[in-house]
Amino acid sequence: MEVEILEKREDSIRFVLKGVSHTFANALRRAIIGDVPTFAVDEVEFFENDSALFDEIIAHRLAMIPLKTPVDRFELDALELDEYTVTLSLESEGPGMVYSGDLKSDDPDITPANPNIPIVKLAEGQKVTLNAYAKLGRGKDHAKWQPGYAYYKYLTRIHVSKEIPEWKKLKKLAERRKLPVEETDEELVITTYKSFYFPREFDTYRGTLIKEEVVPDTFVFTVESNGELPVEEMVSIALKILMRKSDRFINELHKLAV
Repeated sequence: MEVEILEKREDSIRFVLKGVSHTFANALRRAIIGDVPTFAVDEVEFFENDSALFDEIIAHRLAMIPLKTPVDRFELDALELDEYTVTLSLESEGPGMVYSGDLKSDDPDITPANPNIPIVKLAEGQKVTLNAYAKLGRGKDHAKWQPGYAYYKYLTRIHVSKEIPEWKKLKKLAERRKLPVEETDEELVITTYKSFYFPREFDTYRGTLIKEEVVPDTFVFTVESNGELPVEEMVSIALKILMRKSDRFINELHKLAV
């Protein structure tokens, strides 16, 4: 297996995964989304709510606020989760908008990843007082625990014959998309690290003078983080979880064989 980093940003990463089957690629995608644990609000205790929103609506909004999850304090690749609970308290009075940054955590390492998420707007004299209790969970149990999103595509190469009168237009489009273009006397070869769409005028050449080649066992992955975890940690933890699940499965098989 080989990994080639194409692009790395603060909240996203794009890389080429080579030498794996589509089943492994999909297992990695599912592990990133569904198995990597994060902190999220799971219960809310209201003491006062004079706002225009029902308690249930505010509780739902609180649950969907991404919370920073310290990698070094918890064994996030474990198959059994820690029962540690964090309390986020809120006491606000209108007029004004209440934001995620107004939540006060009893654990300074576990706070909203973005302090500017609106929760509720309070009018003059309205108050909201509550305690929100956050714990570790996994995205396969509820979307509020998803650390972000992951998706992939097959890596393909598009062969464009120079018999097409306006092949230079396709070359310019590919270069504008910053895609690698190889050129020979007979054709262009465009490597689609990103999606590449042909203008409709070239539809008649598809399958004849324009052919798409799927590179076997090679995938372009994009992983985006909500802010709970660094994006590279999402991939690393997902791989460790896959290995632990595989080890457990092998051990169970050995028990059956005895």
